[in-house]
Amino acid sequence: MKILRSVVIVMFCLASYAEEADSDFSLEDLMNIEVTSVSKHEEKAFTAASAIYVVTQEEIARKGAQNLAEALRGAPGVQVSRRTTNTWEVSIRGFDNLYSNKLLVLIDGRTVYSPIFSGTYWNYTNYPTADIERIEIIRGPGASVWGSNAVNGVINVTTKHSKDTQGGLSKVEYGEHFEQYYLRYGEQLDEEGKLNLRVYGQFQKYDSLDPGSSTKNTHEDDDWDHLQGGFRLDYDVSSSDSLTLSGDVYHADHTAYNATYNTNVYEDGNATGYNLLLNHVKTISSSRRWENTIYFDHQNYDQDFTNESIHDYTWNYDTAYHFQLGDNHAFAIGAGVRYYHSKVKDTTGFVEFIPEHESVVNYNFFIQDKITLQPDRWTLTLGSKFEEHDYSGFEYQPSARLAFTPNRKNTFWLATSRAVRTPNRYEHNSNFFSGVLVGNHDVESEELQSYEFGFRSLVSEKLSFDIALFYNQYDDLTVTEFSAGDNLIVNGASADSYGFEISSNYFVTSDWQLTTSYSYFDIDVDYEENTGDILPVENVTANHQVSLYSHLKVNDKVSWGLNTYYQDGKNPSFNYVDVPGSSSFIKLDTKINWQYNDKLNMYVMGQNLLEDSHAETQVHAEVPRTVLFGLQYKF
Repeated sequence: MKILRSVVIVMFCLASYAEEADSDFSLEDLMNIEVTSVSKHEEKAFTAASAIYVVTQEEIARKGAQNLAEALRGAPGVQVSRRTTNTWEVSIRGFDNLYSNKLLVLIDGRTVYSPIFSGTYWNYTNYPTADIERIEIIRGPGASVWGSNAVNGVINVTTKHSKDTQGGLSKVEYGEHFEQYYLRYGEQLDEEGKLNLRVYGQFQKYDSLDPGSSTKNTHEDDDWDHLQGGFRLDYDVSSSDSLTLSGDVYHADHTAYNATYNTNVYEDGNATGYNLLLNHVKTISSSRRWENTIYFDHQNYDQDFTNESIHDYTWNYDTAYHFQLGDNHAFAIGAGVRYYHSKVKDTTGFVEFIPEHESVVNYNFFIQDKITLQPDRWTLTLGSKFEEHDYSGFEYQPSARLAFTPNRKNTFWLATSRAVRTPNRYEHNSNFFSGVLVGNHDVESEELQSYEFGFRSLVSEKLSFDIALFYNQYDDLTVTEFSAGDNLIVNGASADSYGFEISSNYFVTSDWQLTTSYSYFDIDVDYEENTGDILPVENVTANHQVSLYSHLKVNDKVSWGLNTYYQDGKNPSFNYVDVPGSSSFIKLDTKINWQYNDKLNMYVMGQNLLEDSHAETQVHAEVPRTVLFGLQYKF
């Protein structure tokens, strides 16, 4: 804490020398960023009737995030905990675990949510951070637009248009536990500038971490090598038609450390995947637009001990039509179909999926109306997603969102929503460890009814804040029914959770920006008789989180960023009995950047500076203190 106080004092001293001047990027500009994740209509983040936060490319670069999971750390209401070298726990508003099954993640409209275990493999969702335009984070349900599994939140990643990445970019980062090599090249393919291409390649190597204080004598390599390449082709066919074709391919090798209590399991594994996406947008008029998206995604995971081979294939098509009806109604209607095929094989017999091959088809339809009750003052958004799932049958997920903007500096909003998490394959038809967990064809969707309230204020040209409060009611949560024979997966629990998130932006001077956030969360889970959990789950989300980010422009060439992140301890229960959890920790990172000229940029980053290492989850490796050196060159 002495180090932290000293750093803050230095920051204030440096700021006192910063000149007062008009900023190139005002606070009002920051709050009025256009977003599409709330309603699939472009709207200002400041007036949106949702708890939304935008991580910009500028913020990602200033913090020096090496992957998507770390780019989310510090966003209000988002809990990011590093579990091992190659796994993270990322959640919004509770139910924090390896997969966090109530959080939907998309990249350019392509979902990366796994229907086998429900959740996101963050080590394989490793899109280069340099090519991300922005990350829109919805805290709370987004199911009326994005469908099932968008229960506690939506993370929507938008990559850069290829015309914005012309020329070459190379980047090298090297540290004690991490190294990265990245190369990108963009080219205009026609004289009119309508056809633009970007290609990239990236290699990242994460070295082994210490497995933790309770298992130091059994340390084995826990490393991760990730090689990825891809492209994006944008074609402005005409003033009203645009096409985007993009694809990625990757291969990863890793040793996964998975400890349950004091039992250690190390698994060598690898993963290969590729995807291809085609998006077409036709702008018929200023008030009518038609969009079509089709993609294919394949992933293959191989592990030595469990799940020896997992293959999954996804084909997805979505269409959406936006139109204005009169002066007050902005409609969006759409439909889609997803075909999913998977093959799971484990010759050890510890994990069985019956049948080995399976195909499922899901259909969806949505309609939404954004109603202007009073221009520039009151808006009401009503809508619902309707889906037909092979596992759970018909699902409906409505929402109602009311926003009131009395003036350009304040917005109040209310929302109520229903969302579901559909059963996954292991809950539906699996046998884990000879009856420890047995799938059940009668498992139904988990349900959420959510109530939210928010307020945003532009207090002055230098200060803004955003507050969101929520109350969530969950029903039909999946747990395990204990019996003399097999332990069956059933819908046997309910829960109530509540909390709030506060964030603020403060431009101390034109050259010094402070961003802060505080999140509080609590949950109470009720189990039916003879049910419980195989692993600790209740209260695995920290009650308190605090983030403080500071960026100081020292002069025209040098800037200094400081990111402080506090997470409260996680104290879960296991079948009604408290078990040892993870301790609270403070993570202090810093980055000093030197822009030598228009082409060459050099920087040094220090991560986890307050201690030699710390654990961020109950099942953990320890995250070490490290120093990284980086060089970026444009050509």
